[in-house]
Amino acid sequence: MKKTFLCAISAVAILMATPTTVMAKSTNEPITIAEFSRLTAIQNLSLSRDGDYMVGLIAPPGDKNAWRHSLAVWDANDLSKPPTLVQPDGKVEFVGVRALKSGKIWVFARKPWSGRLGGCGEGNTIGSTKTYINKIFITDIKDLSKFSEPFKDNRSARGTSENTKMCMEMQVTAGIRQDLPLDDSEVIISRVSNLDLKTEFLKYNLKTGDSHLMFKSRSQTDSVGLLDARSGEVLTKGGRDYVDGNYTFQTYIRDTSSVAVPAKVPDSSNKNDDAIYVHGKLIRKRSADFKIHDKLSWDSKDRHNINIVGVNGDGSEYYVITDQFSDNAQLYAYNPTSQAYSNKPLFAKNKFDVAGIIQETGSQNFGKILGYTYNGANTKTEWVNPRLASIQKLFETKFSGKSVAINDYSHDKSKVLVSVSSGSMPPSYYLVDGKGKTTFLGSQRPWLKDNQLEDTKLVYYPARDGMEIPGLLTLPAGWKKGDKPLPTIIHPHGGPWARDYAGWDVSGWVPFFTSRGFAVLQPQYRGSQGWGRKLWKAGDGEWGKSMQDDKDDGAAWLVKQGIADKDKLVIMGYSYGGFAAAAAVVRPNSPYQCALMGAGVSELDKLGATWSDNRLQRLLQGKTVKGMDPIQNTDKANIPLLVIHGDRDVRVPPYHGKNFYNKVKKKVPAKLVMIKDMPHSMPWTPAMQDKSLSAMDDFLKNECGINY
Repeated sequence: MKKTFLCAISAVAILMATPTTVMAKSTNEPITIAEFSRLTAIQNLSLSRDGDYMVGLIAPPGDKNAWRHSLAVWDANDLSKPPTLVQPDGKVEFVGVRALKSGKIWVFARKPWSGRLGGCGEGNTIGSTKTYINKIFITDIKDLSKFSEPFKDNRSARGTSENTKMCMEMQVTAGIRQDLPLDDSEVIISRVSNLDLKTEFLKYNLKTGDSHLMFKSRSQTDSVGLLDARSGEVLTKGGRDYVDGNYTFQTYIRDTSSVAVPAKVPDSSNKNDDAIYVHGKLIRKRSADFKIHDKLSWDSKDRHNINIVGVNGDGSEYYVITDQFSDNAQLYAYNPTSQAYSNKPLFAKNKFDVAGIIQETGSQNFGKILGYTYNGANTKTEWVNPRLASIQKLFETKFSGKSVAINDYSHDKSKVLVSVSSGSMPPSYYLVDGKGKTTFLGSQRPWLKDNQLEDTKLVYYPARDGMEIPGLLTLPAGWKKGDKPLPTIIHPHGGPWARDYAGWDVSGWVPFFTSRGFAVLQPQYRGSQGWGRKLWKAGDGEWGKSMQDDKDDGAAWLVKQGIADKDKLVIMGYSYGGFAAAAAVVRPNSPYQCALMGAGVSELDKLGATWSDNRLQRLLQGKTVKGMDPIQNTDKANIPLLVIHGDRDVRVPPYHGKNFYNKVKKKVPAKLVMIKDMPHSMPWTPAMQDKSLSAMDDFLKNECGINY
């Protein structure tokens, strides 16, 4: 790694005031674009397993015009000390960080790149592609000037051109698959090639930098599922077949027999390939054979959610989240010997999907369930562990109505990292120590006043065919039922196999609009994932059709409720949401006064074959991308359009926005705004945010004619 990539900064004091909890009367003054565009003060906090250090990303102190974060490292045993900072060099940005163990830190970074990819991945087939290079590093709290790349695979690049090397590098998704919590130095690294879906797993020693291959998939149809948290061995695998236009996905579980008898063989001489030893104790005999489990297999036609999320301490019971027995995903126990599910779910929530479990990773009670996580309006964990449950309750009492999340904790749970947020409150971070002392660490946007915004609420409304559609509704501060109807934004999410949450909107769009007097509805239209299998599958092949009806029906419901002004309706979306905006422009009898299309798809025939950079996702989701194609219906354009697109977007290439704009601009008022260096996905720099928010603000007031 070149020295110019990073430059170390000496420790700098950071002043962060505890946020006030006193709610004052709303000033009704819009929050400025500069306040939304400004780099967040602190984010991405993570605590090391031993609880000795904490890492995160912070804005350089005192620099209001900063455009990228610094890596910050705190001494978690003495928070009175300022953190040590590392600032990236050149055009490199730190995107994510994570505290590991043995004093190590995982760092995700990116920088812009342009070159010929010849259709590799999501790159252009002809000409140059403007995109970003993503890098993953490991560094040490004792020497933050050295960054290694254990996730990079150089073998396949030998003898190839520079552009081909770049293609191969971009198509590898890598990361830490299993952190082996009982080991103080080793982790399991995974590398997946999105070109052929082949995967390899390596055991990597954080202290020495040595690694060795543990497993490599034999073909693109062979995938790895669950890894043993003690040893890193592969416990479950997946396979797939293609028969008569339908994919079938099989689940295989390693055939194991459980034992728990003392063993004389120490960890350091664990050479027996047929056994697993931890701290000198024989945990499990193992066989190299995997058995197929039909009850855990599914096909692309039915598209059930079957996700093995854990295994108990002795391997006799697996934990599976599935929607095989209900519309929403529930958690079941599964016995691999009898190949049978438990009679009842271990955990379930009416109308909401179970998202996961959190298990004990300490040597005592290893594998015991500590908490159950589910996705309601927000992601929430119901803790079983008494200490974590008490901390959760303490914060929920203090911050009533807000979303409280335990983000991290030390292995002995003496130190616990907590975040508090809501639709009106950017995340704030706290550290609770073993003596019960709570230290406020900072807020993402401490310059925002707490009386300017309202929290987001979960609502349900009927579609025209009777289907119940969830929605997230955010109103301007101070508005109450009976007040004058509001200008309203219908704001569909991207994906469309995704969903929204009621917490702080990191894009800033929802609070940007509500602070200007708009109501914002985020419809969880059919095709959205995470609200039940029926709603999810109902979107197949319905792009621009019934999926679009759900957005229009949400607008009509708001008008009927007295919330929305029928003459001041706007649709605004990004990615798939941008497609919805394009569809609204050409649909007859549009309820909207104008449409804001961000990085939107407009040509379905070109999208189906290139959907996502992941081949497996294309197999499933690509087949559902059918319906009304906006680019084929531009002669029907009937409302003004704003197109915003980044020039480094490879997920939805800029031609989607440009071509649609060029075809409708003679029919309706239209404006195209290309944003320099902006990729499809966040994070976006303050300059990118400023330009996109300013463009929307100007368009709504002028071309759309909505006064606010």
